[in-house]
Amino acid sequence: MNNRLKIFLLLFATLTIGIIIGFLVSGRVISHRIEKMNNYYSQTGFGKEIMRVIKPTDEQRDIIVPIFRKYADKNQALMGDYRTNQRELFIELRKELNEYLDDDQLQRLNNHWENRKRKFNRGESQHKKRKGKGRIGL
Repeated sequence: MNNRLKIFLLLFATLTIGIIIGFLVSGRVISHRIEKMNNYYSQTGFGKEIMRVIKPTDEQRDIIVPIFRKYADKNQALMGDYRTNQRELFIELRKELNEYLDDDQLQRLNNHWENRKRKFNRGESQHKKRKGKGRIGL
């Protein structure tokens, strides 16, 4: 092989590897941000972010943790109400759309909602596994 071809192949391989690494790192960063946001709505994750921001002393931590527990429970109840209301809204939407969509469209819509439900339930079970294992001991 001549030198020009070797240089071209080396540059192409380097560029390809860089794109792949960039793609993977970007995906991981986005995934981490989404996980962090989802954790904020769990009982253990609720206080983690606030504790990270305020950096309490040990004395403050003993006082603050019970307060976070109380509000984490309220936050969990609020999210449960939100999910229930959203589920009811989707049921109403489906009823109203039934008369306008054909069978194929209804099936695609049902599959979409079932996939979302499965993903949500899988994510919820991950939160349950982490319950009580946070840094602040919620």
